[in-house]
This record gives sequence, structure tokens and C-alpha cells, in this order.
Amino acid sequence: MNILKNILFIIIIIMLAVVIEAMTVNSIDKFDSINEPFDTLSLSSNQYNRDVSLSEIVFTEKATKNLMRLIIDETSKTFNNISNRKFITNIYRKNRYMPIWFTNIGIKSKKIDNLFRVISSDIMLDKRGNIFKRYNYLKNRLKKNNLTIADKMKLDIELTSLYKSYLSFHIYGSINWVEFQNYLKRLRDNKISANWIVYNPKYNIKRLILNYMPSKAVEITTPNSFNYKKMLKELKRLKEIKNRGGWKKIPNSSQLRYGRSGKYVELLRERLRSSGDYSCPYKEGKYGQCLRKAIKRFQKRHLLYPTGKINKYTLRKINISVDWKIKKVLLNLDRIKRLPRQPNTRYIMVNIPAFRLFYIENGKEKLSMRVIVGDKKHHTPIFSNRISFIVLNPYWIIPDSIVQKELIPKMLKNKNYLDEKGYEVRTSYNVNSPTIDTSKIDWYRVLKSKQTKKYKFVQPPGKDNALGKIKFKFPNQFSVYLHDTSNKKLFKKGRRAFSHGCIRVAEPNELLLTFAKFEQTINYNRCQQILKGKKKTQLNLRNSVPIHIVYLTAWVNNSGLLYYCDDIYHYDKKQRRVIK
Repeated sequence: MNILKNILFIIIIIMLAVVIEAMTVNSIDKFDSINEPFDTLSLSSNQYNRDVSLSEIVFTEKATKNLMRLIIDETSKTFNNISNRKFITNIYRKNRYMPIWFTNIGIKSKKIDNLFRVISSDIMLDKRGNIFKRYNYLKNRLKKNNLTIADKMKLDIELTSLYKSYLSFHIYGSINWVEFQNYLKRLRDNKISANWIVYNPKYNIKRLILNYMPSKAVEITTPNSFNYKKMLKELKRLKEIKNRGGWKKIPNSSQLRYGRSGKYVELLRERLRSSGDYSCPYKEGKYGQCLRKAIKRFQKRHLLYPTGKINKYTLRKINISVDWKIKKVLLNLDRIKRLPRQPNTRYIMVNIPAFRLFYIENGKEKLSMRVIVGDKKHHTPIFSNRISFIVLNPYWIIPDSIVQKELIPKMLKNKNYLDEKGYEVRTSYNVNSPTIDTSKIDWYRVLKSKQTKKYKFVQPPGKDNALGKIKFKFPNQFSVYLHDTSNKKLFKKGRRAFSHGCIRVAEPNELLLTFAKFEQTINYNRCQQILKGKKKTQLNLRNSVPIHIVYLTAWVNNSGLLYYCDDIYHYDKKQRRVIK
């Protein structure tokens, strides 16, 4: 009996030893599992640093799981009230479903504060719009305590969506370009030439969001050309004037004459002071030299003849509301956003509604001159290109549309019309091709059967040539270029919309001289000798020069003056800004 008890005791002891050993091994295994390399613990190990803490691993695993659930599993529910669905899906996939705005210790307050500061300080952003409303909502939402991991990841997605919407607004503006292009198509359907090429700035918004603070992303994507930043300052000034109540209306009064004084003179002075036109260092009691100088400046900025006198045209411009001017500036800032991002090294800008050409070099205006642009049926197209060659003593190759609508009808009324104008008709545009005896052709039948393209109408070089003596070419789909003209009288007009779409320049020789200063292929003195004759000569440029044909009804010149001009093609009325 005692032997059996001893054997049973030994068996129990052995069993206890085994259990204790098993428990010890299991405990050691658990302890080792805590300290083993984190790459064996997480499927997202390649996203961690080597000195990552356990709390970071746990947070990341939970965050990733929740983001994947929200974006992949619950797509419809998540994006029921969150915009930019496709973008959100792509950016979080690229970021391996890691949060962008939260960490294991809380929100990235510096980055979020930076985003909110950028949005709240953008003077182009309408506070009635969705971007500003979402900004206010998220700013208040982030103040709440006890947010769950699911709440935080939903907020992470909403913040990213807000940032995407804001950057898109900042980069591309808010003009409804689809609607406007449909309007231009309707014009073309009604036989009115009208085209506007819209350029899309090339920025990777995903990369900007993932790699830069919001203020830096905004700095990178803000236009540096066409005096965009100076125009923003003018917008700020106009908004400050609006916040102070705007401008008081100036009545038409006999007081507003040189040498006179009175309450309306004082009212006019204050009006011009607030717009930056009156800057006299001393107080002038009457309508004197300082006020006249301010009126001239105002008239110049509004493309009125600078007389320094108050007439009905000047008074009408003075009494335009500040709200109207704010809308005008906002529209044109959005237009600049969709122009090519042009370095300030060297370029030509033709502003159609201003009837003016500007040559800019290293950010400074080196040359400015009057131009004649397309009329109400032949709008000069809005686009950018590069001037690649210059033609001296050019032939005018007359477009078929002009042949059909103007030349042949005039030929049918006057059989000597072509000889009187010096026009020639050939079977080819080759200058060496033989001319055609037009008297042997039934032009009525040609016109009726629409066979006009068989005949090439040209005007040889000479003093009466419609293109004048110099042509600046930038081959494009619109067949538009800069050229001289034999009819100089039209440059004296204020509203110079007379062409079929091409741009006539008032001082072609000055522009040629400007090219000669930096282009080795152009010898200006030799060019002058060629221009005395009639031989066509082409000068190919080694370095083509960018040219931007723009439509800015409000713009800032290099001196910081804000100019306004008439909406000659009525584009301002048709380009609608959408409240973002």
C-alpha cells in the first residue's frame, strides 16, 4: 500500500513539473512575442520606423483597418456627403491607407491649422460657398473630445477632400468653362468666329497634399506671371473699401470744374483718394493741379482720354460700384489662372479688350503699342503660341471666307475691282505660279457652286498691301498673326476692333528692332534695306518668343496700376464664376 502511495506521489510531482514547464515556456513565448521584430507583427511593417512604439503600431493597424472599411467596404455610405470620391480612393491607396491628418498622439495640429489659415485668408474664396462651409464645419468638429478611431478616420477623409477642393479652386479657378465653350460654339454656328483655348496647369495634387504643407502648396501653384499677385493686392484693397461701405455717388455738379471748390469737389477728392488715384501730399482746397492729375490717372486706368476734366463718360466710370469692380477683378484673376505659367524672361502679350500689345522682358515692360483686333463677327481667338519667324514684304494670302463673302461679290459689281486693289488670282499659293485671266471665268457660277477654293487670291508686296511691310508669324490653327497695315488712320480710334481676326500693330518697325536686340539672325539695318523693295524675305528665329493673346478686362500693369476696359466681345457677361 505504501509503495502505491509513493508511486502516485511521484506521478503527481512529474505532472506538476510538466505543467509548470509548459506554463513557463508559454510565458517566455509571450514575452518574446512582445519584443520580437515588429515586421513579424504587422502587415504594414514597411510603413514604420525601426524605433516605432507599440502604441503607434496599434494605432496604425486600427486606422488602416477603418480607412479601408470606409473607402472600400462602405463606399456609398462614406461618400454620400463627401466629395472627390475618385481622388480620395486613389490618394489613400497611394498612401497605403495610412491617415494623412492624424497620428497615434492626436491630430497633426500644425498641418491642419496651416490648411485652415490658408482657406480663411483666401480673398478670392466666396464665404457662401461649399468650401468655406466645410471648413467651418470641420474646424468645429475637431474641437470635440472623445473622438473614436472611426470618427478620426472619417474626419481624415473629410479633411483630405476639403484640401483637394480648395487646391483645385486655387489652381484652376471657378469659371464654368464648359458652359462658356458651349456659348462660343453657338456663336460659331451663327457664323461668328470665336475661340478661346483654355490651358490646364500641370500639377500633381496628390503629391502636393502628401508632401507639402498647405501654405507651401499654395505658394508653388500661385501664378507668377501677368501680374497676378499685384492684382490680388488690388482685390484686397477693393474688398476693404466695400467693408467700409463702398463709394458715395458723385453727382453731376457745376462745382466739378477746374478752380472751383465745394462739398462735391471734396467728395470727388475722397473718392479718388480711396481708389489710389489722388495722392497729393498736401490738402488742396479746390479743384486744382493735384485733383486734375488724379482725374487723368483715373481716366487712363479706365481707357478714357486723359483730359483731367470731369465729363459724363468719366463721371459714369467714377460712379461704378465697388461690387462691380470686385466681380470684374475676380473674373480676370480666374482667367489668369488658366493661362500658361509663363516665366518672366521674355514674352509678348496682346490684350484684346485693351487694344494693346506689350513686350515683357525679365518682368519689365520694355515696349507697348496700339493694336487693331477682330471685329464683332471675327473675334480674335484667345490662345498662346510662339513667334518663330518674321516676313518682310509679305504676300497677303486672302482667306477663302473673305473671297466668298467680299471679293467675288465686289468683282461681280465692278469688273476692274481686282486691278484697282492690286489682287492676283492663281492656281497655287506658290509665288512663282502663273496668274489667271479672271475675265474668262464665270465668277457667279464659281460662287454658286462653292468652287472658290480652286482659285488662290493673293495681294503681292507693296505699299498698298493689307499686311503692310512686316508680318510676325506663329503658325496656328486659326491662321492668325501680327502684321503691319497700309491703313494707319484706324490706330487713332479708341475702340479698335476692325480686323478679320488678325492683329495689326501700330509700330511694326519698333517691334522688329526689339527682336533684333536679342535675335542674332536679324540685322535691323539690312532689314530696312529689304523693306525699301518688294522682295519677300523670311527671317527664321533661332529662339522663338512666346506670345499670349489674352482677354483681360481688368489687369495690373508693371507700375501697379489697375486698369479696366470694355467687354468688347461680351465675354464677361457669358463667363460665369461658380461659387465653390
